[in-house]
Amino acid sequence: MTSGFTLRAATSALGLLLATNPAAAQNPADHSSHAAPIASVAAGAALTEGVITRVDARSGKLTIRHGEIANLGMPPMTMVFGLKDPAQAQTLQPGTKVVFRVEDTGGGNLLITHIEAVTQ
Repeated sequence: MTSGFTLRAATSALGLLLATNPAAAQNPADHSSHAAPIASVAAGAALTEGVITRVDARSGKLTIRHGEIANLGMPPMTMVFGLKDPAQAQTLQPGTKVVFRVEDTGGGNLLITHIEAVTQ
């Protein structure tokens, strides 16, 4: 009798837990419901929109008219950036709308670590 009572008590407790805390009913192995939005927001926040105004393929540098670069606290302006991968300059053209990430590598040296063309 004791094991039957314990099983009923445990089942009742579980039912109460699920009724009062719907999040407990989710599959703990399924992290997609909460992990993906956090990653998307973080990635999206790190990218800046801009338009390439000049490409210097020999030096691997781009001049970009850009919006605020939040991770550097930089207001919108037009300036020259080096590319982490200078070969990318061969594939980009003035007038191309882009999203990019810039890192300060020290001494005021700003380097584009990620860039991609925006398709409309």
